[in-house]
Amino acid sequence: MSHHLDSPLARQDPRLNITDQYLFDDATDTVLIMNVRTSLAGDTHPDAFHPEARYEFKVHLDGELDEGLTYRLAFEPDDGDGQPFTVSRLTGADARDDSAAGTVLARGRTGREVPTAEGGRVWAGPAVEPFFLDLGQLDAVDQAVQHGADADLTRWAAGAAKDTFTGSTVQSIVLTVPVGTGEWRAGRPIATWSTAKLATDAGGWRQVGRTGLPMIWPIFRDAGGEPASHANETHPRDDAANYGSAIGDLIASVVRRRATSERPEAYAADVVARIVPDLLGYVVGAPASYGFAAFNGRRLGDNAPEVMFSVATNSAISTGLQAGDVARSQNLFPYVVPVDEH
Repeated sequence: MSHHLDSPLARQDPRLNITDQYLFDDATDTVLIMNVRTSLAGDTHPDAFHPEARYEFKVHLDGELDEGLTYRLAFEPDDGDGQPFTVSRLTGADARDDSAAGTVLARGRTGREVPTAEGGRVWAGPAVEPFFLDLGQLDAVDQAVQHGADADLTRWAAGAAKDTFTGSTVQSIVLTVPVGTGEWRAGRPIATWSTAKLATDAGGWRQVGRTGLPMIWPIFRDAGGEPASHANETHPRDDAANYGSAIGDLIASVVRRRATSERPEAYAADVVARIVPDLLGYVVGAPASYGFAAFNGRRLGDNAPEVMFSVATNSAISTGLQAGDVARSQNLFPYVVPVDEH
């Protein structure tokens, strides 16, 4: 999976489990999407989004290690007509400050399109799961990468792979920002990650989930261990020190065993430089694509597992699945497919 239930901490409350993040262009807008609460978790809480949590899009500008812009969404309990929510914008040092209030851009309710003060739009609600993968293949990749197994990673051909996520849903947050608004000038390099934070009894906020690039943690870390939970509580600025060496060792090992490079350590170093820290890079206004050669944002239909399996092993690995196999997204706002329209 991408980041679905990727740690014991994430499984405690699926409403706080960020399954995926997307970042792409649409005409004159930049689109940010955060998905949480996979239906595969079986959670039945009446509030789709946690009313004591914050869901934040973090934006790093011009290669900075810390975010200089944050979009924060806070939800109230469902009152029978959806969940009221507020969208706030925080800049500079406030973007990194849980105690800062920011500027309110929009107020609305789940299931409805809401305009923002920046000229964009926001929508939140239940949607068809856009992610697609046969989890049997992920298990095989994990055995090869994490445990040194001689696993066959190529048998998931078209017609043989079974999409584990068909029929599942997520709760989506979709936000658009017009290119040219504030920090969003065309051609500017940015990088994003999404986070969920829960209010603490002491009056602060505890980060319980984060997602940047797809598939990084499921491939390179055991989802059942406490280290996976701890990683969700950390900041991307610390990824190189905390995880870079371990990820590089795993890549070099699997590449050496599969004999896909004469210089496995050098190949591993190149990959680590691409995926650490765990931030999704993008050039504002450019056509987004998550591909083998480069990452520039991520569209809903991009086959991230196929890309990451191939990059991690330095070999062409097909998932046998395509985005068009199921109607998972649309070209118009809110881009995800709301459940009540599917």
